[in-house]
Amino acid sequence: MATLTFLGATGGVTGSMYLLEVGQSKILLECGLVQGRYEEEQQNKEPFPFDPKSIDAVVLSHGHLDHSGRLPKLVNDGYRGPIYMTYPTCELLEIMLKDSAFLNMRDAEWENKRRRRAGKEEIEPLYTIEDAERTLQQCNGQPYAASTEILAGVQLRYLDAGHILGSAIVELTINEEGKARKLVFSGDLGNSCAAILRDPVQLEKADVLLMESTYGDRNHRPMEET
Repeated sequence: MATLTFLGATGGVTGSMYLLEVGQSKILLECGLVQGRYEEEQQNKEPFPFDPKSIDAVVLSHGHLDHSGRLPKLVNDGYRGPIYMTYPTCELLEIMLKDSAFLNMRDAEWENKRRRRAGKEEIEPLYTIEDAERTLQQCNGQPYAASTEILAGVQLRYLDAGHILGSAIVELTINEEGKARKLVFSGDLGNSCAAILRDPVQLEKADVLLMESTYGDRNHRPMEET
């Protein structure tokens, strides 16, 4: 029986990460940065709550860092498998991860200057540009609407989420003991302020629906002009 474990974006709205176990296979859905106050962001340096080498596939919904920003750390900690995403997300991720790595290296350099003056031990950045480049080599672009077998008995299909370029609703069809069950992960949906994006594709029937709700019960409207 497949099991789903919530590992991120539970006590806050960033750091999306879910572990799907199907038989002996493990799929990591999202690998996002925790963003916010300094104390919160220190969680990014903690070890993953699983062995990265035990993961068989990573599936990404889109390129925002709160969904993708810990991928270089995952690779640096031993993950060597494919990272699935749409083709546009592959291109966007090259910019996002290298920029994130640059900022991590810059912040570590500034912090180490302060630490050297105080006689304290220096720190390492969360990851480097070289880590980001290694991560990009493992990215596996997919078209919208096509079904791809990513593991034995597991089919992946991406549907347009209309959030940013390349964003997708993730549809995973799992075949176990001759029975197919469909898990749908919404990712982030829609962006009414972006004219070039299509509306999200309507969700089809799912056996399990994993829906992200960044804003909870609050209305999220553009600021009124004054």
